Amino acid sequence: MKSKKGLRYYLIIFIFSVVAIAAYITYLSIKEGSINYDLISSYIIVPPLFTLLLFIYDKLIGMIFPSKTKKIDVKFSNYLKQVGKVITAECDFSIEEYRRLRENIGFQKSLEQGFRILTDGETEEINFQFLDKKFKKNSNEYIALNVVVEEVKKMMETSQKDY
Repeated sequence: MKSKKGLRYYLIIFIFSVVAIAAYITYLSIKEGSINYDLISSYIIVPPLFTLLLFIYDKLIGMIFPSKTKKIDVKFSNYLKQVGKVITAECDFSIEEYRRLRENIGFQKSLEQGFRILTDGETEEINFQFLDKKFKKNSNEYIALNVVVEEVKKMMETSQKDY
């Protein structure tokens, strides 16, 4: 589900509120037998005001309670930057080899699994031994993943010392 509400969302809310107010005014005019123009002029302000208040409410809630996915994305981004620096420093890959690593879906999933190990700890399904067995020895993916595993272990040690 898309967490960011755009202009289209608020436009739909506005249209539905206009339709609801029009239906209510129509009901009142049928019930009373005549149209009350004072009532119509006072109800015209309701749809834009309702839409504006909803927009302000959504923005305030977003500022007070930022989404959990945004926090995880920032942590994952920092993790990728740190791991990328270590791979660059310790591995002597060419630009083409880095491109292949970036395009390798299996390697990218292994990076995500390394992040899960860092945040959640090792489990029976995902652990360092599982990551070591994913690629052939002496392949670029295997070499880079070993560097990633060592860096994740260092990150886990430093995060435990912080507590």
